Amino acid sequence: MISAAEALRLIVERVPRLGTVTLSVRRAGGHALAGKLTAPADVPHFDNSAMDGYALTAADIREVPATLRVAGETAAGAAPGADLHPGEARRIMTGAPVPAGADTVVPHELTEEGGGPGGVRILRTLPKGANIRRTGSDIQKNSEVFGPGHVIRPFEQGVLASMGIACVTVHRLPSVCLMPTGDELEPGGKPLAPGKIRESNSTALGAMLRTEGCDVADAGIVPDDPALLATAIDAGLRRDMLITIGGVSAGTYDAMPRLFAEAGVERVFHRVNIKPGMPLWFGMKGEVPVFGLPGNPVSAVVTFSQFVRPALRRMAGWRDPAGRLTVRARLDAAIEKKDGKRHYVRGILENGGSGATVRPAGRQDSHAASVLARANCLIILPEEQTRFGLGDIVEVEPL
Repeated sequence: MISAAEALRLIVERVPRLGTVTLSVRRAGGHALAGKLTAPADVPHFDNSAMDGYALTAADIREVPATLRVAGETAAGAAPGADLHPGEARRIMTGAPVPAGADTVVPHELTEEGGGPGGVRILRTLPKGANIRRTGSDIQKNSEVFGPGHVIRPFEQGVLASMGIACVTVHRLPSVCLMPTGDELEPGGKPLAPGKIRESNSTALGAMLRTEGCDVADAGIVPDDPALLATAIDAGLRRDMLITIGGVSAGTYDAMPRLFAEAGVERVFHRVNIKPGMPLWFGMKGEVPVFGLPGNPVSAVVTFSQFVRPALRRMAGWRDPAGRLTVRARLDAAIEKKDGKRHYVRGILENGGSGATVRPAGRQDSHAASVLARANCLIILPEEQTRFGLGDIVEVEPL
């Protein structure tokens, strides 16, 4: 049995990146860039006004109030117009190009009409360059804007559009076969026969896969029949990743490790020193990662979040596939664990007057999916410590 850290290292080392595709910026959301991206142009493309007001030269308003002649107006989207001369000011709108000869913009609220027809009084002095967005002040031409592995979010899509970039080369997202197994499972929507339970893992994990942008092929419930399981495994291995659910513990009917071996899947590890999710199985068939997740709902979700998700992000070309956001919070209730495993306690994280606090969300049985639904975080309890007192600071991963 290996540690969680070692399991994650082995996964990220073994899982390959997928190939690349070229997509429009509008369709590239959620993908990681395949190479660095440099700016084809300055942003802003020209000096423009940050305010509605008057463009002028700072030398003309060293002493205020100062009266200047209004020499026209420049709206957003218009050409800069004629050069501005000393003693002149031009009405200007936010985003409009600053005319040559002007080096400052004074907002309307610091001015008043006056000083004769066509005049404006400037009521406050401002430093040279005030309220002007300089060419390239956001992005400079030929600079590296995003590096390889940078994930394109809506914000990045906006930046790419602002530079006039229409298409980008990115890693493609994985196609995943999701395969729940077990004679006890029944699909939803009909009465349960004695001894049967409703299959729910593929619903939860399917949603988590789609959140990662994956194309999900649901294999349907596969019963504990070796021939049917072998056929389903063979079909699943034609995808970029195969995830099975159930059949990886030490029970009589837990045949997945043997069937993986018979299908030519090389085992990398089986069993991780964690709770819940200890029976996790991971292997590779060529470049196809195979995960055998435990069947208990909480175990399946926890192992997915801690180990499968980083593998998916590695395949999708993320720069830091194993990176995760964690915060430090103060325990609102004492916790004791009786083993040397790393525990992922389903918790409720709150932001109180004295900072972030966290407490267990309820019973921690690996079948208790309703507790997971109430939780908004995982409290991560390290292997080497068994007692965590009221007020202790712990690591928390938001869900």
